[in-house]
Amino acid sequence: MSTTDTQTHVMKVIHVHTLAPQIIQLLLKPEHPISYTSGDYIMLGFETDELKPFSIANAPREDGLIECHIRKQPNNEWMEKLFAVQAGDNLVMQGPKPQMALMPAHEAIIFVAGGTGFAPLRALLIESLRQNIQVPITFYWGVRTADDLYMHDWLIDLMQKEPHINYVPVVSDEIQDWKGETGLVHETVLKHHASLAHASVYMCGPWAMIQTAKQAFIDAGLSQEKLVH
Repeated sequence: MSTTDTQTHVMKVIHVHTLAPQIIQLLLKPEHPISYTSGDYIMLGFETDELKPFSIANAPREDGLIECHIRKQPNNEWMEKLFAVQAGDNLVMQGPKPQMALMPAHEAIIFVAGGTGFAPLRALLIESLRQNIQVPITFYWGVRTADDLYMHDWLIDLMQKEPHINYVPVVSDEIQDWKGETGLVHETVLKHHASLAHASVYMCGPWAMIQTAKQAFIDAGLSQEKLVH
């Protein structure tokens, strides 16, 4: 195969970490160094004929590792097998493949993540720090339960270190003991930003969320050219 995004690579599992009850973090080391762009995704699995797509959850790392955040699907034997991998095991990967990329930033940036759609947006957020982008950045993370905010503390720490970054978690279902924003994440964005005419928006999450939010954001003045999803 001639193009890099269709080449197959052997990936050694370096680290498996439980981020939330149904979400794991995998750190993978390719057999040969692989270059990728923040926002890319990979096809990952055990055999080349049954690979599944996962976003890379970090900007390119100095140690060359590739990070993925993976949510368990119920009643899925393939996913059960993936969740059983341990450090030292080998997986098969194709890619990286382009998914979304950070545009030149002249206006406010709004990230809107749903669930593990957090992963590629986290990569873009880290990329913005690498590029020393200083426009106002607001990171909205919509989840069903507070337990799904699996990197909540990391974002809180980042917000405290970087004055131009604001983090807004939004919980939709189990809100009894939750003190923050509730409901649908895109509605929280619009509550804070009546007009999106002077912003760029990056979205990743469930398809239904993307479709609903996309139209609502365009109705609020967001330019199609400034919407990345």
